[in-house]
Amino acid sequence: MKPFSKFEDFKVLENYKYIATSSTKWDIGKKGSDWSLFLEEGETFDISVPKGLGFIQSRHDRRVLMGAWVHDRLLERGFDKAFASSEFRRACIARGVSRTRSWVLFYTTFYYTIISSCLKD
Repeated sequence: MKPFSKFEDFKVLENYKYIATSSTKWDIGKKGSDWSLFLEEGETFDISVPKGLGFIQSRHDRRVLMGAWVHDRLLERGFDKAFASSEFRRACIARGVSRTRSWVLFYTTFYYTIISSCLKD
C-alpha cells in the first residue's frame, strides 16, 4: 500500500471521473490516528469544479484529487458534509496545498456539496 502523500495510482476514466489503480489509506483526524479510511483499488471518484471556476482550480490537480477521493468516500459512508469537507481540506494540505488555499477549497467544497444535495432533493 503506497503512502497517501505520494499516491499517484489513478487514471482518468471520462471527463473528470477517476479510478484508483491501487490502494492507500487516509488517517482521519490526524496523521497516525487509530482511525483510518481505506481507499481501495477500483474505486471511482470525481472532482466537481463548477464550469466557471475551472480557470481557478484544475479538475486534474493531483494535490486536490486525493482530497476529492477522501471526500467522496466519506459522503458515501454517510458522514456529515462538513466533516467530509474538513477531511478534504486536510488531505489537500497533506498533498502540498497551502493552508490558505485549503481553507478556500474547504468552503467552496462544503457549500457546493450542500447546494448539490439540495438540487437533488
